[in-house]
Amino acid sequence: MKELFITAIYSNLNGTDLGGRPSRSHHYKWSLLNILNLKPSKVVCFTSAEEIDELKSWFYDEHQVDTDLLVFREFDLRKSKHYDNIQVNKDVEQVKSGDRCHEIQYNKFFWAKLIEDRHDYDRIYWIDAGLSHGGLFPVEYWLGDKWESCFSIIMFKRKILQRWNKQSKDKVLIMAKNNTSRYYWSETLPDQFYKEYNKDKHIIGGMFGCTPKKYDELADTFEKYLVNALDKSEDLYHEEQIMSCMYANDMDRYNTLDFDDWYERPEWKQYEPILFHHLFI
Repeated sequence: MKELFITAIYSNLNGTDLGGRPSRSHHYKWSLLNILNLKPSKVVCFTSAEEIDELKSWFYDEHQVDTDLLVFREFDLRKSKHYDNIQVNKDVEQVKSGDRCHEIQYNKFFWAKLIEDRHDYDRIYWIDAGLSHGGLFPVEYWLGDKWESCFSIIMFKRKILQRWNKQSKDKVLIMAKNNTSRYYWSETLPDQFYKEYNKDKHIIGGMFGCTPKKYDELADTFEKYLVNALDKSEDLYHEEQIMSCMYANDMDRYNTLDFDDWYERPEWKQYEPILFHHLFI
């Protein structure tokens, strides 16, 4: 089975009108290097004009990553779909001091259609470049004793991707935080966007995938929800809030990988929660 991964690295957005996490260049690079151990057929990584040459040098020259496996594509986030409408709803000062970029979040869906050969693959997955890191995976799963070991998570192996391929079947595979457990997580879209308001699951934007045809359909659905939210609300919502509403309104479209919490808490000792890293065991 052939898989196409789509991801992105934009490391210098913090403090700008686009917004983003501070000082994440090393995190994203080491994490993506480890994600390649899933052995997809191809990875397309979108990035900025300022970063693309340095990324190519780091991956191709310093770490001998095959140029056919990992392909970098330059993309100006200010040319994102619906950019002007996004700016109308954006609180620029709040974004500058925040750690999220809405343009990247929304392009998780839109970038796929810029990849001309995407229908040559059996599955397309979005995967966050920074997903492999020690904040999500306990130290016993780190490989080695150097500082970059916290990004070298041993669970990222081909068999995990093969499992995702089977679990997706003919639907969209998504990760879902169980909000009916002890810890409710994140806000939702207002109930006016729901057929029947339901916040039992919060959908995670770090990884999702399906067949190319269904990915195109998913992107079209996301765009409809986004345009509707931009038109009917003065707020700007994260992609996970939109995805959670999409899931609640059409559950049969998805297969979910469910977990109860991100990490172990003292009060969990008397329970047997499914933690995020358990999805990779």
